[in-house]
Amino acid sequence: DPRYRLPAREGGEVIAGTRPSPVSGREVASMAAPLYDTGGGLVGAVETIQDTPDARPLRDFPGVPEEQAQVLADALSCTIFTLNRDGAYSRFFMAGAREPGAVPEDLVGRTPHALFPAAEADFLVEAAHRVIEAGEVVAETRSFVWHGEQRSFEVTMHPLHDPKGRIVAAAGVSREITRDLLRERALQEANQASILYLDLLGTDIYNTSMVAATVIEMLRERLSGEEGELAQRAKNTVEQGINVIKNVELLNTLNKHRIRLEPVDLDAIIRGQIRRYAGIDIRYEGGSCMVWANPLLEHIVSNLISNSIKFGGMKVRIEISVMETAEVVTLSIADTGIGIPDHLKPNIFDRFSRESRTVSGGRGLGLHIVKTLTNQYGGRVWAADRVPGKPEAGAAIKVILQKC
Repeated sequence: DPRYRLPAREGGEVIAGTRPSPVSGREVASMAAPLYDTGGGLVGAVETIQDTPDARPLRDFPGVPEEQAQVLADALSCTIFTLNRDGAYSRFFMAGAREPGAVPEDLVGRTPHALFPAAEADFLVEAAHRVIEAGEVVAETRSFVWHGEQRSFEVTMHPLHDPKGRIVAAAGVSREITRDLLRERALQEANQASILYLDLLGTDIYNTSMVAATVIEMLRERLSGEEGELAQRAKNTVEQGINVIKNVELLNTLNKHRIRLEPVDLDAIIRGQIRRYAGIDIRYEGGSCMVWANPLLEHIVSNLISNSIKFGGMKVRIEISVMETAEVVTLSIADTGIGIPDHLKPNIFDRFSRESRTVSGGRGLGLHIVKTLTNQYGGRVWAADRVPGKPEAGAAIKVILQKC
């Protein structure tokens, strides 16, 4: 039978060892005897199979045919290999387009010096020796010039054991990370540039804007009538720019740090912002109300008032109200401005949505700050109509906060 080798006969029995299995690569002992029917006719054989623990595996990766190993290498976009005690490849599978000289059938039986620069080949051979002799696991990132380009790889090697637990080879996986490192470097450079721009925005431009606002305020105090009103508009415009700078810095802080909550007097926050926007018709009937937030809560109120002025003008009327229940507080800031169409309401708090750009003219950072802070306070924010069902009568932004 072609399935067996070295058959031996002992009386009516046949003792044979099977050929290596194409799947496991193991060898077993088989004992067979004829099987007769009641009439004495030969109808088959009775066979017993016993494992042979002393048999050594005939392949480096038991249970993994070569085709499957190549599929695995392609799927993982890596190179899979084994190095024996002599530092030579016994198996080699490379994903995708092959490098010059990287022909698996040509590399088997040869050392890494046939493929890599001397220093890198020496590392692979030495690492394989450590794995086989000491049972170490080697994991390193390697960078070297290969085919005229700087390349980087993550290399990992593990001991490969036979059925008796002896280390017979080093099994390795190599994955190229050149592009990953380039992307990471580009990201780091972009981050450094953003830090520079934030520093420029938060110091030089902010200080210049504050000086301009102070000078305009001094000028406004000396003017009256239409000229005084124009000076006030100029000051409000400069303050809008100052708010943008503060919002950029605030958003950067919120993205880096998790804020801690504490009891905050919402009424005091609202009254402080009303004083800041003197000259604007803001109507508010307040009362003491404590919520879970932090001092950054003022940016919610400030940005909502600023947003109302931006789209309603200096003559806009702003109505602020606070409603309490047993567990939450609902803050509402409504205005008599242009309002928000229904189809734009769901996404105006998203800094990068088309809706926020449409509503805010590309300056929707303030509303995004409102949403970010509200979420960190464990609350909720949404856009509504000042007069229900009539978007053209003005907008109302409602914020739910946790009551202390």
